[in-house]
This record gives sequence, C-alpha cells and structure tokens, in this order.
Amino acid sequence: MVQKKKRNTAWRAVLFTVCGGILLLVLLLMLILRYHAMEVELDRMLTESLTAHTTEAGEGAGYLLHYAETALKNAGLLIQEDARSPDKSWVVPMVETFNLVDNRMDLSYLDREDMSASDWGGQDPELLNRVLNGEAVVSGTLGGPRIEDTYILAARPVIWENETVGALLAKVEAGTLLHQGTHSTFFHSVNSVVASEDGQVVYGSSPDITGISLVALGAENGITEQQAGALTAAYQEAETGAFRYEPAGGRFYVAWAPVGYHGWRVVQFSQSPSVKIDHSATLQTTIMLISLAVCGILAVLAWRQRGRLAEEKLRYNKLAQFRDTLLFEYSVKDDSLEFTSNAMESLDVESLRLTAVTNQSSSFTVFHPDDLEHIQHILRSASQMSEGQIEHDRIRLKKRNGEYSWYRSQYKAIYGPDGRVEQVIGTLTDISAQIVREIELRKQAQLDPLTGLYNRAGVKLINARLEQISRGVLFMMDLDDFKSVNDNYGHAAGDQLLTAIAGILMETFRADDIVARVGGDEFVAFLSGSDSRRLSEQKGQELLERVRGLRLEGMDDIRASVSIGAAGAPTYGSTYEELSAVADEALYEVKNRGKGGFCLK
Repeated sequence: MVQKKKRNTAWRAVLFTVCGGILLLVLLLMLILRYHAMEVELDRMLTESLTAHTTEAGEGAGYLLHYAETALKNAGLLIQEDARSPDKSWVVPMVETFNLVDNRMDLSYLDREDMSASDWGGQDPELLNRVLNGEAVVSGTLGGPRIEDTYILAARPVIWENETVGALLAKVEAGTLLHQGTHSTFFHSVNSVVASEDGQVVYGSSPDITGISLVALGAENGITEQQAGALTAAYQEAETGAFRYEPAGGRFYVAWAPVGYHGWRVVQFSQSPSVKIDHSATLQTTIMLISLAVCGILAVLAWRQRGRLAEEKLRYNKLAQFRDTLLFEYSVKDDSLEFTSNAMESLDVESLRLTAVTNQSSSFTVFHPDDLEHIQHILRSASQMSEGQIEHDRIRLKKRNGEYSWYRSQYKAIYGPDGRVEQVIGTLTDISAQIVREIELRKQAQLDPLTGLYNRAGVKLINARLEQISRGVLFMMDLDDFKSVNDNYGHAAGDQLLTAIAGILMETFRADDIVARVGGDEFVAFLSGSDSRRLSEQKGQELLERVRGLRLEGMDDIRASVSIGAAGAPTYGSTYEELSAVADEALYEVKNRGKGGFCLK
C-alpha cells in the first residue's frame, strides 16, 4: 500500500513536472511571438516616420521651384501690361523693385543677346532654344564644378510683337532642395540626395556622389546584391516609398518622395538601432527553468516576462519621443484614441487617452470644431479602409498656447485575425508653416503689385459673391486718354496716376465691396448687397468728382477723367460675365457722348 502510494506520488510529480514544462514552453513561445510582433511594429513606425519626413522634404523642394515659377509669372504680367517694348532700360529697374517688394526670390532679366552669351545658355543649348521659342521652363542642375555653385534655373520668355526679346530668370541654389522639411529627432543623422526616376543621383552634398546610383550609395553601407535588386525594384515601382536593409552591424532605412519636377525625388538614408530578441538567452533560460520545480519555473518565467516587457516598453517610449511627429492609435473596440507621450508637450490635452471619440455628443477641445465631425466620420468608417493602404488628411489641433495649428495626418487600418479592422494607427506632422506659405502664395497671385487691388482674380471673387447674394451693382471704369499721360509724362507718371485712382476707389467703396484692376487702365468694382439706383448714382458721381479734382505732385497740368458704366443684379444678370457685358455697353455710351461721365443701366 505504501509502495503504491509512493508510485502514485511519483507519477503525480512526473505529470506535474511535464505539465509545468509544457506550460512553460507555451508561455515562452507566446513571449517570443510577442517580442517579434513588437519588433515588427517598431520597424513599421520607424519606416513610416522617415517616409513622412522625406515627403515633407519633397513637398518643400517642389514648393521652392513652384514659387520661382510663380514669381516669374507675376513679373511677366507687369511687363505684358506695359505698352513699351521690353528692354533693359525699364525692365531691369522694374525687376529690382519687384525684388525689394518680395525678397524671397532673386529675379533677373536678360535680353536675347545676353541669353545666348550666358553661362547657362552655353551649358544647355536645348534649354536656351526652348526659351527662345517662347516656352517657360525649369532646368535641370546647372553650374559647377563646385557643388556649392550648382543651381536650378526657372526661365520665362518675354515676348514682344510675337518675338522673344528676352527672358526673366530665377535661380534656385540646388543645395536648398536638401534643406526642406522638418528636423527628425529620432533619426539623428539623415543623408539626403535628389535622384532621377531611374535612381541616379542628380544632386548630393558632395560632387563624388553626383551621377552614381542609389544602389552604389547603399553599397557603401554594406547592401547585398539581393537587397540592391529589391531596392531598385521598390524604387521603380512607387513614386513614394521606403525600403529597409540589414548589413552586418546595423539596420538602414531608405525613403523617397517626389519633388514634382523632371521626375526628381528626394531620397533620404538613415541608420537606426534594430530591435532584436536574444533567442539564445531565451533557450538557455528554458533549459534551466525546466529542471526546477513547477512553482520555481513559473516564478522565474513571470520575473523574466516582466523584465522583457519593461525593456520593450522603454524602447517604445524612446520611439515616441519625436519632436516633429506625433503618433496615435485608435481602438475600434474601445472607441478610444491614444497619443504618444510627446503630445503632452505640444497639444492642449489633459490626458493622452480620449474615450467615446465617435460619439455624436463628444466634444474635445483639442480638435478644431469644424474638423471634429470629419474626424469622427473617418473613425466610424474604419471598417471600410483598404488593408495596407495609407490615407492622408489635413486637420487642425489645438496647441498648448491656445492656438490651432494645421497637421498632416497619415493613417492606415490594422486588420485582426478575423479579417476585421481592430485599430487605426498613424502619424501627425505639424505643417502650419507650409500652410502659411501656401496662403501667402495664393494672396500674392490675387493682388495687383502696382495698386494693391485685386487683379483679374477679382472676377472669380465677384462671381463667388454673386452666388452668395443675389443683389449688387457692377461698375466698369476706364481712364480717359491714359495713353497720352504715358506718352507725354512717362510711365512713372502713369503708374502714379493709376495708384492714385486705386486709392480713390478704395475710399469710395466699402471694405466689403470688391475692387480690382483688370487691365492697364481698366478697373471694376462690385457694390455688394444693393441694387439701389440712388446709391449707385451717388457712388458714380462721387467717383467722377474725386477723379476730376485729382492733382499729382509736380504734374499740376494733368487733368484726369474717368468714364463709368454700371449694371445691377439680378436685373441684368447673375454672373460677372452677364453684368460686365451690359456695363461695358453703358461705358461705351459715355465714351461716345464725350467721355468723363457715368451711365447706369
């Protein structure tokens, strides 16, 4: 009986030990799989962060070249509106004045002979011929041999009587293309180049790398032949993308994004420490723990698990310390949105975790009121997102100083084993500076540089206003005998007269009305919200009297006059085109009667 009891006890001990060992192996396997998942997640976040940083750099480089084109276009409009043949005697001073008004881009003017003799004309005859043939262009890289002398040229022909007589030029130092985008704190050392569609370096930080392939650059960091082929394939497949390779001693990330010109892309390389699991140590621990009692095994396992998880959590927190990028995670099941810890430093949030996010009654001050409903719609529709596809959006978030800033959001859905969306993860990058530049650019494109009134963009604004309100009066004004002022007193006097007329118009009409210069001596004004004949006639007579009483300093013998035609909405139409046709008829009636009068239809 005693022996049977001993045998039963021994069997129970063996069974207990075997079960404990199996449990230990299962737990360790689960732990290893979890470590692997963490490594994959961290790698994904690193890749997406560098991609966002590179995309910002590509957009910034493209903006520089676009701004150069826009600056040339605005300067060209000034030349087109002048009646004189464009030559250095007046175009060069005009361009210099333009540079004083807007010093963000250095503009210059060359006549046809100087174009052919220029350095860039000798370097790129094809580019020269395109400009001479009337084409606005943005060049490839020019200059050298020193890397700091390399530049990109934006050129716009100046045409007089159907012949190219010169060109407006804007130089962009090639080096500025590599200094765009926000600074990445996590990737302490980011090497940037500009490359072509086929992966050849167009411009880099040293002359040694210009003209070599991205694969050759990767070879310097130990890329294998197989990895080089994969990098080439990924680069050719997508205009925006990222790649990772692992030579001995580290892990390298490559990301690229389009510039928007010549098929160029900004390409960035960076090395980051990899997150690895020590599998050999795990195996040794397993063998050691299996030889212990079940209780001891479980105790050691728990201790090891806590230590490993703490290490991974520390690594994750280090990853979260981006200064230029915030990370977020939305849980579909919990309807909760969680930010990384660095959000507390920049955003007006009391907690990193927001709950009941998609609830219609939810009110979170961190989101702009006009954006909250849109954000809730995106999160509620998470189940409809395509797997693996990265979505983009722009939203406004409240900073700790109480002001809202624009952020670019990149996010994607994470699917669970059941084929359903479990999470939405993404990044938030502050693009307020970019938005300000875009607004300035749009504003600059809408204003007449001489008078400060709207240019022909005012026509679009009038149409937009007519869609909002049905009543108003369109005034069309033409300076009488303006050509004689330019001929007898010079264009400087003509410009002074136009500026003075613009001032009278701004004083006569209300701040809510729209006033624009639509031609050399042609102005329009839209009186918003009223088609009263009494008020319209009052405005017309006031303009006539003010212009008649205008005297320019040093030119007392100039007697300015203006002819005005007007038509009201909705009587004569509901668009600018309809109203301007009637107002133009009224204007010509005044001209035929002897000028210097007002006619209201």
